[in-house]
Amino acid sequence: MEISRDLLLILHFIAMAGLLGGLLASQSKLNKGVLHSSLLALVTGLGLVGIRYSLVDSYPDQYEEINHSVVGIKLVILIIILSLGYSNAKKQVFPKR
Repeated sequence: MEISRDLLLILHFIAMAGLLGGLLASQSKLNKGVLHSSLLALVTGLGLVGIRYSLVDSYPDQYEEINHSVVGIKLVILIIILSLGYSNAKKQVFPKR
């Protein structure tokens, strides 16, 4: 179980690096890597939460309970990024302000 948690954590870090790199690389044009990275972060994040539930049940003295407010805030931020990304995916260039 811990091996799968570590694998998901590595994939989650790769997704965060891809998200940050994609946003910093092109600020006027949406990079498709941003959408893929945010979707990977969503899937791996949900997987990490599920595995954490199992680890807390199995080893309650080693793992703390999940902070649901932190998970909820991260999920809302990621859903906002995904919705903005997919709504602007067809546009070639973002408007300058």
